[in-house]
Amino acid sequence: MRPRRQLWTGRRAAATLDAFGRAEGGVSAIEFAFIAPVLVILFIAAIEIPRAIATNNRLAQATIAMADLASKNDYADINDVFAAAQVVAAPYSLAGTGIVLTAGGVYQVGNDFVARVCSSVQSGDKARIVGSDIGPPPAGTALKGDRFVMAETRLSYRPLFSFFPVLNTLTFTGKAAWPVREGIATNGQAEVVLPGGKPCPP
Repeated sequence: MRPRRQLWTGRRAAATLDAFGRAEGGVSAIEFAFIAPVLVILFIAAIEIPRAIATNNRLAQATIAMADLASKNDYADINDVFAAAQVVAAPYSLAGTGIVLTAGGVYQVGNDFVARVCSSVQSGDKARIVGSDIGPPPAGTALKGDRFVMAETRLSYRPLFSFFPVLNTLTFTGKAAWPVREGIATNGQAEVVLPGGKPCPP
């Protein structure tokens, strides 16, 4: 009788361990079902957030580069300046970026100085109106008669994954201005005249 009792006890213990193993496996499956979505979110965030930051930084660098090129009158075709944006931004895409280049001058209005549009061109955006005021003169152009070139950019960010609503509606903007450095002397001032435009009035 004792061997049979021991055998039965052993089988019962084995069955208990087997049931425990199955229960533990079920708990693990439930835990994974909860954890998996969190891991996916973290994975996507680890890709999208650095990519968005890098795209914004490259857009800022591209904006500065375009203003720099235009201020030196260092181009044969204005499209070369527009194209420089993507060259600087590589490997990140700036497809669909709105670009506005503006050549302006500083004028005195009463006791204040104001920056005013002399000529403006665009790619995928709306050019500034000639003669309109921009606002306070850019840095380095605080005197009457100073000439400058300004680049403005606008990019609707396109995420790789349409998972985070805030990234789906994110828009980056950039603005950079440079004093004219190698322009053509007009009315006693070296300036850049953008295609289709005229020199700044005195």
